[in-house]
Amino acid sequence: MSYNELELDVLKEVMNIGGGNAATSISSLVSRPIDMNVPEVKILSYQELYEQIIHEDEVVFATAIQILGEIEGVFLFVLNEESADKMTAFMLGTTEYNDEIKQSAIQELTNIIANSFLGAIGQMINQQLSTSVPMLQADYFGAIISSLYMALEQYDDQVMIIRNEFFYNDKERLDASLFFIPKDGGIEKIFEALGI
Repeated sequence: MSYNELELDVLKEVMNIGGGNAATSISSLVSRPIDMNVPEVKILSYQELYEQIIHEDEVVFATAIQILGEIEGVFLFVLNEESADKMTAFMLGTTEYNDEIKQSAIQELTNIIANSFLGAIGQMINQQLSTSVPMLQADYFGAIISSLYMALEQYDDQVMIIRNEFFYNDKERLDASLFFIPKDGGIEKIFEALGI
C-alpha cells in the first residue's frame, strides 16, 4: 500500500471537508460549538497504530457504520468511556440516563456524523453514497480494529488511517476519533472521480 504526497494531500482535503460538515452537524445536535482538527492521513503498521493512535488494550465505545454505493468501506467512530458520557450528556442535556439510552445516543450521533460526512464527500465526487444501520460495541480497540480490517478483506501488514479529532469549549479535546476504513479500491475510485 503506497500513495504519493499529492494523493495523501488530496485525501486529507476530502476528509477535511467531510469532517467539517460532520462537526457542524454535531454542533447543532449538542447545542455547542464542536470543532475538528485537520485530519490525519497515515499509512501505519498495526504496532504503530496502537502506539500512536489508541492502545490496543484500551476499552472503547466504537460504532461501525457501513458505507454503501460506488465507494464501499466503514466509518468507525471511537470514544473512550468519559467522552461517551460527555457526548451523551451534551445530547440529552442531563447526566441522568441508563446504559441503553447512552448506547442509543452514541449510535444516533454516529449516524448523523457519517451521513454528514458522506453527503459532503458524495457531492465532491458526484456519487450517491449511503450508510447502513450503526452497530455499537464496547471492546478493546485492538480487537475492534483488527476484526473490521479482516471483514473488509484487508490483510496487509499496514493499514491506512484517516482520522478526524473533535474539540469543544475552545480546544478542549474530546477523546473521539472518526476513522474511515475504505474497502479495497475505494480510495482509487475517489482519486478517479477527482481526476487525480
